[in-house]
Amino acid sequence: MAPFYSETYYGKGRKKFFSAAEAGVAALTRLKWRQLRPLLRPSGPLLDIGCGRGALLQLARASGIDAYGIERPSPLEHPVPNVFYKDLAECSFPDQQFQLVVLWHVLEHLHHPAQTLREIHRILKPGGWLSLAVPNYGGAQAQASGPHWFHLDPPRHLWHYRRPTLQALLGNSGFQPVRWGTFSFEYDWFGTLQSWMNRALQDDNHLYGLLKSERVPPVAEGARMVATATLLALPALLSALWDAARGQGGTLTVTAQKLAP
Repeated sequence: MAPFYSETYYGKGRKKFFSAAEAGVAALTRLKWRQLRPLLRPSGPLLDIGCGRGALLQLARASGIDAYGIERPSPLEHPVPNVFYKDLAECSFPDQQFQLVVLWHVLEHLHHPAQTLREIHRILKPGGWLSLAVPNYGGAQAQASGPHWFHLDPPRHLWHYRRPTLQALLGNSGFQPVRWGTFSFEYDWFGTLQSWMNRALQDDNHLYGLLKSERVPPVAEGARMVATATLLALPALLSALWDAARGQGGTLTVTAQKLAP
């Protein structure tokens, strides 16, 4: 799978998108950190699996939390401190080391998700927390888009989950879901927009490639793409919010607690 996780997947020079989009992603990461912080009281540490460029780790450390990350063997020129570039099982963390494990948009990438969840259960403290997010295969965005769904993302996404499947997987791994949601502003607005463009214009995720500067299209094509995205941006946001209000949003989020043995 290594060729499918090139430098452009993470962002060249620690920058994944153009500046305005980077600022938006940073603001959303700060919001997510404020939502996670109460789970770490009175203390940490925290483990972010699939930590990417380490933005969440930096926020946690700035708050005085001992924070670690895991990422695939890194194509980055400057690896992030306190990040293990190996599989979770290879890290050999002690039993009950962490108060919180974050697993955002990672489970769908893993060859052995059940095995990973069992290992997370082992390294969490009694009563510790797992914060997990995956694309919602049972949501309206996925069902309406079919093969044009932005979050299908083959070949990197090996699995997709509906809520009953994910709930059973968590239960079998020793976790009790406490809070569910089906909305992520970071993923669902753009996921709706790109899926619409894929379906209507056979866009093949080209807008996403343009935001990441992976592909510079001819001027006329780029102008058409930007004009279409601008026209559809507000309807896509309203659609994503409506889906979430009905429990059919594009992302499954769950906060789960480690059950006692």
